[in-house]
Amino acid sequence: MKNKLNRGRENKVYISLLLVAGLAFGVFFTSKTWMYDDSVIAQTSFNESIGGLSQTTLTLRDWEYNPKNKLMEVTLERNHTGTDAVEPTFSFYAKEQNESQKYNAELVYQSDNNMVVQIENVPESFQVIGLFVTEHRDQNILKQAYKKQLENKGDEITVTDQDIKESDLPEPEEVIVVGDYRKIDINQSLKTKTDKGYKKENIIADMERTKQEITTIIEEDIPFQEDLMTTLKEEKQSLKQDMAFETNEEQTNSKREIEQKDIAIEDAKSEIEKLKKRVKELRDKYQSREEKLNTLTQNKDDNQQQDNDKEDADNAKTDQQDDNNNAAKKDEK
Repeated sequence: MKNKLNRGRENKVYISLLLVAGLAFGVFFTSKTWMYDDSVIAQTSFNESIGGLSQTTLTLRDWEYNPKNKLMEVTLERNHTGTDAVEPTFSFYAKEQNESQKYNAELVYQSDNNMVVQIENVPESFQVIGLFVTEHRDQNILKQAYKKQLENKGDEITVTDQDIKESDLPEPEEVIVVGDYRKIDINQSLKTKTDKGYKKENIIADMERTKQEITTIIEEDIPFQEDLMTTLKEEKQSLKQDMAFETNEEQTNSKREIEQKDIAIEDAKSEIEKLKKRVKELRDKYQSREEKLNTLTQNKDDNQQQDNDKEDADNAKTDQQDDNNNAAKKDEK
């Protein structure tokens, strides 16, 4: 009887330990979804220029993660801002913060100014991850620059490209684009797209940014300049009225202030004209992107129609063969 009681107590202890272990396991692996994280957000700013490369200015446009297939996708805009005649190429890899393991990062799409990089096998437990972007300048350009540098130093020895060692040339430059799990969008349907899919996605994103810039200028920037002009005109009028009761010295100062306000009013007018011109440029850009998107969609529809026509033709051919076979069987009878 006593042994049975002891075994019963032991079983309860084991069950309790298993429950505690299971609870701890659940807390550990779901803490990102419900526990408050007050650590500093380590995220590269979206839609802002990223410095650090001599030939290229990067801008982070989008960062998504699919926990189901452990796939991460980073969209970067690149602008060639250096003096090299040949644009550089890029290589990528990724690492979690304070970890040594590298994740494979592959360029899956690029256009004139966009790059889409995918990072594979990223565990759902990640906190902060860095995408390392290395800029590789054209070797011939680097060799020419090296020879010119020797000439400027006064070296009379003729150096050929074959004489130049790789160690003589500057190392490729690298920047780290950082993603924080609190700022990375979760996309359960994220997967590798076709080139057309990425192109369409980039056009739509560019149209959205253009539309937002137009809205900001019309609803914020231009009204700000108009309000500024109104305030300046009111202050100018007030100064003119006060001059009737001022001394000669005070009137001289007031005239100087009025002149300054006239200049500020003209500057505001000029700024409004620039903003209106910018709106026109942006609307033209939006229309151009819209036409590109329509063309892309139309081509897709045409391809689908061709596939449908081919399928109809194949079906008709099959039906004709069946009719011929049936007719042949009747003749045999």
